Amino acid sequence: MRIEEIEIVVANVPDPGVMDKSPAKPTDQVDSGHVRASRPAEPGGSASNEVKSPQVVVITVRTDSGAEGYGFGWGVKGGMRIAHTIAEVFRPELIGKDPMDRERLWQAAHRADRYGGLASFNSYGPLDVALWDIGAKAAGVPLYKYIGAYRDRIPAYASSPFMSEPAQYAELALQAKSKGFTAFKLHPPGDPDLDIECCRAVRDAVGAEMMLMSDPVGGNYDHEDAVRVGRALEKLDFLWLEEPLFDHDIHGLEQLSRTLDIPICAGEWNSDFFSKINYLRTGAADIIRADVSWTGGITGTLKSAHVAEAFGVNCEIHMTVLSLMDVANLHVALAIKNCRYLELPYPDGATFGIKQMPDIDSDGFVPAPEGPGLGVEIDWDSIKENEVARV
Repeated sequence: MRIEEIEIVVANVPDPGVMDKSPAKPTDQVDSGHVRASRPAEPGGSASNEVKSPQVVVITVRTDSGAEGYGFGWGVKGGMRIAHTIAEVFRPELIGKDPMDRERLWQAAHRADRYGGLASFNSYGPLDVALWDIGAKAAGVPLYKYIGAYRDRIPAYASSPFMSEPAQYAELALQAKSKGFTAFKLHPPGDPDLDIECCRAVRDAVGAEMMLMSDPVGGNYDHEDAVRVGRALEKLDFLWLEEPLFDHDIHGLEQLSRTLDIPICAGEWNSDFFSKINYLRTGAADIIRADVSWTGGITGTLKSAHVAEAFGVNCEIHMTVLSLMDVANLHVALAIKNCRYLELPYPDGATFGIKQMPDIDSDGFVPAPEGPGLGVEIDWDSIKENEVARV
């Protein structure tokens, strides 16, 4: 079997969810149970409630035997850059090769990046996912079984958008609890004092039994702020504090992990597999992050999880803000031991491009997909309707 064609389609997302607009920190409002995001002000301009539609890069890897595999690329600030990177740097490495040689092709992609590609390696993620999809389909089993299953369902936590008031987070957490979630993560505004208030409001609202986490997404706290917030979250019995400092601040994260009792979760944005070693070796994180979009696909995410396991550290799978890729995340989470939760955007998130997103059951768990490969149906009608380019 050989790879014959790699089709690259860029499509607009016609009705993006709140988390599709990530990574911007908008001023959000909760109105009758729904969250509405507004754009931050442009330089010299004013804030607007109109958000330019994000895009998705839809990858189809076709083989000479007729087998196909699929992956989605992240285009929140426009998909053409990712599309051209895949076409110019990585597609030449795959055409004519055996799709079952995933490790060989993953290493070749790294070399292509190093020798003149100058590419963000997260752009290889959708190709790697497509190769695993082909392999699992050829074996006739769901992807998590093809990798090697550890379980067939996993608890999920509801992951909030950025909002501005403690009461908004508390209301949203109560909604998530009523839906069946047993864990909730805030993306607080980023001001240390306000963040503590938001976290306290959520704990007071949901009670002691719900697991809580906080993720200010780095860059807003200095070292002293991070310690102060961490101490407050320890008293509130939070499970972890995520990205309290920029990922590149290895020294600060190391000091923070040594100082605080609450586990520090980091390494999300330094997303390449090889960068995870620095967090583990130095003790800069008690928990590391990885996902199939930003960590070089399923191959890179599995490498990250396995090396973390060797250090006795959990690798919590980070949501990709891409429907199909979060399905791939689910398969990986089901195939590894050292992951407590699947992250699901709440109240809404990426659904474009597939027919049905996985959801929690009555116990707050996400069950495994049953079909071969990724196990979901691509919504080709919607993709074609919103297609803007082929590369």
